[in-house]
Amino acid sequence: MERVPWRLCLLFTPELCAADPWDTLRAAIAGGVDVVQWRVKHDDQGGATRCRDVCAETDTALIVNDDVHLAIDLDAAGAHVGQGDMPAATARALLGPDRILGVSTHSDAEIDAALRDGADYIGFGPMFATATKGFTEGQPNGALRAAIERSTVPVFAIGGITPGNVDVVRKHGARHLAISAAILRADDPAAAATQLVD
Repeated sequence: MERVPWRLCLLFTPELCAADPWDTLRAAIAGGVDVVQWRVKHDDQGGATRCRDVCAETDTALIVNDDVHLAIDLDAAGAHVGQGDMPAATARALLGPDRILGVSTHSDAEIDAALRDGADYIGFGPMFATATKGFTEGQPNGALRAAIERSTVPVFAIGGITPGNVDVVRKHGARHLAISAAILRADDPAAAATQLVD
């Protein structure tokens, strides 16, 4: 089995959900999300534990964003770090060989560093302007395909991807997606997830 077999990652921040967060999470998983990233900047142990439990009920992998120690405490599948978070090499050492490490990247140099530090997958973006992270423009044309060709691990395209523009990133080679608002704020999160998977 592939070390990172997932295709559709939900970046799950309860406060961003248009409807009840836990209903949204369950619907997204039912629609095809196969890995959930707990993405909450403040301390919310109760929410993180509930997220872990929902993922466990549905046999869905859980990754914790930023907080490597929380990932270990929750016995999550792994953790994801950005460029301003704990250094990827430190995260790799803490997680050990059995847990997954994801790293956010935006350039060739960051991709190379993430691979050197032991990333099991990378996020690459933003593909489009996105209010979630405050990016006013996306990566230049061709950057995603170049990143996929450069990387020896799966590359999750991230940033402003919706069912309406997913064909653009697919045509540039994307086979893995990380999605936030397009699912969390959808009228029908299950349908949105299914569209993205399809």
